[in-house]
Amino acid sequence: MKYKINDIVLVRSTAGDEIPNIHVKLLERVVVKERKGRQIGMRKTMDWPGYSGWEATPVSQDECDRLRSEWSIPLTKPGEDITFIHDYCIIKRVKKLPEIKKYQPEKRSKRRKVRNFNQKKSGK
Repeated sequence: MKYKINDIVLVRSTAGDEIPNIHVKLLERVVVKERKGRQIGMRKTMDWPGYSGWEATPVSQDECDRLRSEWSIPLTKPGEDITFIHDYCIIKRVKKLPEIKKYQPEKRSKRRKVRNFNQKKSGK
């Protein structure tokens, strides 16, 4: 195990490469062993594979804002939200947190004209 508690790491999403990578702080190691299925009467339950990973919390408010507004991922505040990170999702350990640009959503280029239906039409 090359990561320790309180390390800041860069992680990717399991949902796909389009979702941006974010920085998280590792809080607690989680290891779940694999379990065999049991025979219950005439049927057998399924085998569960084991997995390992970390409980983590986001580091940057700007990254949380971007994920929430563009991808509807419900991260609100760094340090309060806890998420699970699989070991294979960790890209690298970060020694110094990079300066992250303040996120500003894109503005609409063309504004739609809204007409007040209570006013009379002018001109014709």
